[in-house]
Amino acid sequence: MRGNVGDRIIQHSRRVDQADRVGTIVEVHGEDGPFLVRFEGQEPCLVFPGPDAEIAVETDRSV
Repeated sequence: MRGNVGDRIIQHSRRVDQADRVGTIVEVHGEDGPFLVRFEGQEPCLVFPGPDAEIAVETDRSV
């Protein structure tokens, strides 16, 4: 799973009563992760993406 700084990562919940988590990649530590991700209202954390995650590519990189 490839991601770049500024892309969004979506971790799908495995439970019906929990929402998916969406965060922004702030650092890339390898070709396929791990990524330092900032989820809303939390400190950045290291994420090792698994099969329950997907990357939403940020198309406007000029910002």
